[in-house]
Amino acid sequence: MQTAFDLVWLSAERTPDHPALVDDASARSLTYRALIDEIETVAAGLAERGIGPLSRVATALPGSFDHCIVLLALQRLAAVPMLLNNRLKPEEIAALLADGDAGAAAIGPDEALAGAVRDSLPAGAPILVAGGGAGEAEDYAACRADPSRLDPPPRPGREDPAFVFYTSGTTGLPKGVVLAHRTTEHRIVWLSTQGGLRHGNHNRTLGFMPLSHAIGFYGVFLVTLAFGGTYYVMSRFDPAAAVETIDRHAITYTFAVPTLYHAMTRALDYAPEKMRSLELVLYGGGAIEPELIRHMDETWPAAIRHIYGTTETMCSLYNPDPVGRPASLRPGFYSRTRAIRIGGGPDDEIGPGEEGELIIDTSADATFSGYLNRPDATAEKVRDGWYFSGDVVEVEADGDLTLRGRVDDVIRSGGENIHPEEVEAVVAAHPGVAECCLIALPDSHWGQAAVACVVGAGEAPAAAELDAHCRASALAGFKRPKGYLFVDGLPRNAANKVLRRELRRLAEEAASRGTIAFSG
Repeated sequence: MQTAFDLVWLSAERTPDHPALVDDASARSLTYRALIDEIETVAAGLAERGIGPLSRVATALPGSFDHCIVLLALQRLAAVPMLLNNRLKPEEIAALLADGDAGAAAIGPDEALAGAVRDSLPAGAPILVAGGGAGEAEDYAACRADPSRLDPPPRPGREDPAFVFYTSGTTGLPKGVVLAHRTTEHRIVWLSTQGGLRHGNHNRTLGFMPLSHAIGFYGVFLVTLAFGGTYYVMSRFDPAAAVETIDRHAITYTFAVPTLYHAMTRALDYAPEKMRSLELVLYGGGAIEPELIRHMDETWPAAIRHIYGTTETMCSLYNPDPVGRPASLRPGFYSRTRAIRIGGGPDDEIGPGEEGELIIDTSADATFSGYLNRPDATAEKVRDGWYFSGDVVEVEADGDLTLRGRVDDVIRSGGENIHPEEVEAVVAAHPGVAECCLIALPDSHWGQAAVACVVGAGEAPAAAELDAHCRASALAGFKRPKGYLFVDGLPRNAANKVLRRELRRLAEEAASRGTIAFSG
């Protein structure tokens, strides 16, 4: 069993003088030999501040050079990074630190955040600020010491916690997903078996996904260093800068949510020929627009693959050729999955043409240990050795599974099930629509009425025009929105997920005022 630090150390043994880490915010660039030296120096500084094996240390930082180093330095000490989304509000971050019994934190230069973190940590706990001090917190740049004073790297047990990542749920505080050391290698190797990423120094990766996201950390950052490649830091996602970096540094590999690829293709300096170095492009974490994947397939030279996974299970399904079937997937090398009747148990399997919930066998080493301090939430999601994903899939005749939506988001109208994602894609295809989200309102006739919440692209089209657009599409008649609510923007959480509950509240208020345009 190798820890995250072990994997990087092994790469340094193989090719010590190969570039490992390149910063976008400074002139810093480290070879693997220099990267290990930097990790050891920072680890020694952390150890002097009382951080050691099993210490829980929260990080609320962007995907910066310093964040990369501190995460690996914590792993050098067998400490447990708690990777928080730095876009959360200070009070949310403070609540997560208190709930997770954190003993230290590394944050950005925000005095309000520093104060909230200080109040949630034990008295005198280290608070390091990358980018300068903030109040009583210490400048991260001072966290350095003589590495010769360090003990040899500890050897943690397989089930000892290695990391805590956080889900991005749209209700309540995110849940901490505890990942044991046994998961680390398995969360890397599948990128070869399913992703098609080859081991070697030829890999040049753009790090534009957040390190607090499982894709950003395992699927981009750690795999690049474990495979001996070069990781190009992108401290803050900027579509134009991403295009420039790919072009200038001949980036070969990317893995991101479709939203980021879409933004890149809309950047002012974008041109397909600037993507000519790409060899492998993976996407996951959300649905991709058919037009976007067609454009990528036709104009980018890279192999494009779809990856499905959760923070809890990592990669469970994949599609090596998603063009034309962007939502269809199959189990991967480490995966054993089933599609079961919604509300049923592991033995209530469904057949071709039926829809049900995807469940995933938890015996794979990549699977999480449970939710931090939440045995109730763990028991709800893991039952009889299966992880209940909450995702609805349809079983195809060939055995593939097509994602249809979330169990909790299904709209039941007139005895029929409507999956929001399918309808949203049709409405959003209208040139006058920038964004769309489908929600349900109680209805005395239909049970639930589907209402499309629409953000216009410029002047929003009339409801009648959108209804005609849906009628002219391949969308089944019963799936057409019963009403349209025009809004200035879709409310989102820190992970950029739409808050449907907030839209439902707005729609209920609009319905009471009579300002929803019903299509009949």
